[in-house]
Amino acid sequence: MLKIKIMLLFIIVCLIVFITYNFAYNKETNIISINSLYKTDNYNIYLSKLFTNSKINYSLNVDFSNEDLEIENLLNNIRNNENSIQTYLHNADAIILSIGNIDYKNESLNTIISELETLFKNIRLINTKQVFYISPSIIKNTTEIKSICHKYNIIYLNGSSFRNKNNLLAQIIFHKIDSLYNK
Repeated sequence: MLKIKIMLLFIIVCLIVFITYNFAYNKETNIISINSLYKTDNYNIYLSKLFTNSKINYSLNVDFSNEDLEIENLLNNIRNNENSIQTYLHNADAIILSIGNIDYKNESLNTIISELETLFKNIRLINTKQVFYISPSIIKNTTEIKSICHKYNIIYLNGSSFRNKNNLLAQIIFHKIDSLYNK
């Protein structure tokens, strides 16, 4: 009789914990966006609206967008932990990168690819969760960039496919993140 009471108590406690966790706990999905897009090409405005209207509690809480941000500058910011970027990267559930746009004007494709590989490697040392990379819309030959993304388990999105389609790009990113964290 005592075993039945203990077993019943255990089941009730487990049920209370399960119900409390699923109905009272409000998980927030932290998203960080780092891009070097011009304001007219920036998808973050649309993405923020999609997250705001979502039933899930998302937080596009950090936006390191800067039109003049080069890959090597971002690498230095990460190495030097400027503005506590390493903490933000570590705590992020999803990282969205669209960088290399300004680099293409001053550097060769091989240099950009080398810098991207170093960037991806550094990010993967800090965060193992979902990372998206949107290639610069100017670059047409993206085979090597796709290969690097695959190597570091990063979702690749071809930026040239979304030229002047910021809303569509935001919707695709939103749906990918939503499908990952809305389970």
